[in-house]
Amino acid sequence: MQWWCSAQGQPWDWTWRPYVGVWLFVALIAAGYVALRRRYPPPEPDNGDGRHRAAYFVTGLILLWAALDWPLGALGASYLASAHVTQFLLAGVIAPGLMLLGIPRGAFGLIERRPTLHAFLGDLTHPVPAFLIFNVGMTVTHWPGVVDAAMVTQAGAFALDMAWVFCGVIFWWPLLAPIPARPGLHPLMKIGYLALNGILIRPPFAMMLFSEYPIYSTYELAPPFPGTNPLHDQQFAGAIMKLGTAWIMGVAAFMIFREWMRTEAAAEDPSVPSGWPI
Repeated sequence: MQWWCSAQGQPWDWTWRPYVGVWLFVALIAAGYVALRRRYPPPEPDNGDGRHRAAYFVTGLILLWAALDWPLGALGASYLASAHVTQFLLAGVIAPGLMLLGIPRGAFGLIERRPTLHAFLGDLTHPVPAFLIFNVGMTVTHWPGVVDAAMVTQAGAFALDMAWVFCGVIFWWPLLAPIPARPGLHPLMKIGYLALNGILIRPPFAMMLFSEYPIYSTYELAPPFPGTNPLHDQQFAGAIMKLGTAWIMGVAAFMIFREWMRTEAAAEDPSVPSGWPI
């Protein structure tokens, strides 16, 4: 039994392994969300807002669990760079956005009632710092030296995963969180923010895709995984990083555009329903 997924150096055999730390981490998040839901129930009339938010959060939490637990967590820690990048997309991009979208709106009042925290988050989650934090974090956590040093210990692998989650929350905050209010962030600016992140060429992607040799010792020296080799898997990982990020940003941009159109239509006809509960 292990606390967290980390490099093992053992041949892969599809034998299920428990990772107690992952279970506890997911259970703590779930318990915290239940407490928030009880303290901040949906306002009346609900109009489905509470159910929608719960569905977003639960979906995000399930994806986070899938990214960190067996088998994907173990594959990404020890055997396949492509699994490692898939983990990042789930735990560092998709899950944080869905979970942030699922937080009860009233819970953000806790931040508003604390001026120091409100001001700090206002600066931290401004689109420019958020953009830099996400992209620098994405680059650092996929840098060969960092990955090879971190994955050999459970504490290092845990720190890498938590860095993904943190950067993901910061990235989505200026788009999805109502606190602090950003009246100047027009939907077109949000779409541009997403588009820039979608098309940006990051150093890890270029290294993974164009290097003639494996850049990660963790995966190059791992026991061979059936049906692949380290260089081809690394190139596949680069493609997953680039195309996966672009698709996620594209879908989010489309949803923001659709909500923008519905908001404009609702201004003329109040009977038109809105999309995302934000």
